[in-house]
Amino acid sequence: MRSDRKTGWFSLLGLLLTLAIVIISPVVAAPILPHTFYGNVTMGSQPAPVNTHITATVTGGGGDMVTTIAGEYGIHDFNTLEVQPSGEDASISGGAPISFFINGVRADVREGGKSTWMTSYPFASGGDTNLDLRVGGTVPTTVPTTAPTTVPTTAPTTAPTTVPTSVPTTAPTTVPTTGPTTVPTTAPTTAPTTVPTSVPTTEIPVFPYYISATSGPNGAITPSGTIPVTSGHDQSFTIVPQTGYTINQILVDGNPVARTPVYTFNDVVADHTIAVSFMEGSPGYFTTELGSGWNLFSTPILLGSGHQYLENIFPATSLENIDVILGWNGSAWFIPGYQYELKPLYALYVRADNSATAYLYPSDTITMPPIRSLVKGWNLIGPAPDYQEGGFSARSVEDTLVTVYGDPANPGYLIVISPGVNQPGWSYVRDAMSVDLLPYKGYWVFMENPETLAGFSTTPIS
Repeated sequence: MRSDRKTGWFSLLGLLLTLAIVIISPVVAAPILPHTFYGNVTMGSQPAPVNTHITATVTGGGGDMVTTIAGEYGIHDFNTLEVQPSGEDASISGGAPISFFINGVRADVREGGKSTWMTSYPFASGGDTNLDLRVGGTVPTTVPTTAPTTVPTTAPTTAPTTVPTSVPTTAPTTVPTTGPTTVPTTAPTTAPTTVPTSVPTTEIPVFPYYISATSGPNGAITPSGTIPVTSGHDQSFTIVPQTGYTINQILVDGNPVARTPVYTFNDVVADHTIAVSFMEGSPGYFTTELGSGWNLFSTPILLGSGHQYLENIFPATSLENIDVILGWNGSAWFIPGYQYELKPLYALYVRADNSATAYLYPSDTITMPPIRSLVKGWNLIGPAPDYQEGGFSARSVEDTLVTVYGDPANPGYLIVISPGVNQPGWSYVRDAMSVDLLPYKGYWVFMENPETLAGFSTTPIS
């Protein structure tokens, strides 16, 4: 994700997924989101070393993690501390006090940038808090108030009582009365009155270099034209084909390079050119925008080798804007992090600061439609509609979940929920008025019995 978290990067979130719908069975609610924490961690006023064990406990759950960077947790990586319910049917009440421990020792806590230390912090579903932790952070406030009250009271009481009684009574009565009566009365009256008033003021000039960016028809490169770049700086270009077209070739300084939606010149110390051409055909990749705040994100298609991991899907400029990514394994939240392969029919919660763009490159191998086992209880899914006319269209909930309907005696899904997090929000009860599931989004599905969900997309797409 991002390379650095900004000061005040996180704010307390109020996202709650506790929708309840009354049906044949008892009231059911979507899982509680974990409360994630990150910040500085100190031991005895010194940065806590790598592999420091941090735990959190709260009635109904808790969390633990091991630090990977000295003096901090979750600031420069995804290694945040997740506090969530633990155990079957466990729940954590909003505002319940969370206690934190560093290597088993109770820690003081404070919100980042604030001065007041506390012994606990209140739980909030979906919360994401900059929280500093410390142990041994106080110093003694008392100093010794007693000092030795005895001093030696005896000292020598005798001293020599005799001193010499005679001293010389004569001394020289004459002293020299003459000496030099003249002294030099002149001294140099001139001194250098000028000092250098100028010093070299020249600096090594920083010349801009120029990158010429052009594109052929049926697409665009941004920025375009002649772009000045300060010596030693980076410059990125975004390449977007029109609908029904894909990137044909990218030439950098006249030489072909790998086709990519974003090309970056690093550490520019010379002039360059970049030229892009496009060709008609199936898109080489698909993009989807994630808005500011929480998003539910999925891929409708199997991704190609080298494009299937989160760090491949989000370019560096987008990773810097992503605060947290969370997955749901059917019973608990987890942080997928790097080298997590995003597959069709799965979805992730992604919290973005401002916005982020995902690039999805379909696999070019022959594959069957995707399948996934859904467990009894809540499942977080992403739709996988088939590719048609240059894209992926919405499908009704009945079509999307046709393989997990079950039968009257052994029903499959009972409830489907679309949280309103940068997507339409609604709740659906089995066999109610139909709603659509959108590609690239995510949905909660409550299963009465385990079933196998099947998608519709296949590769290659052309």
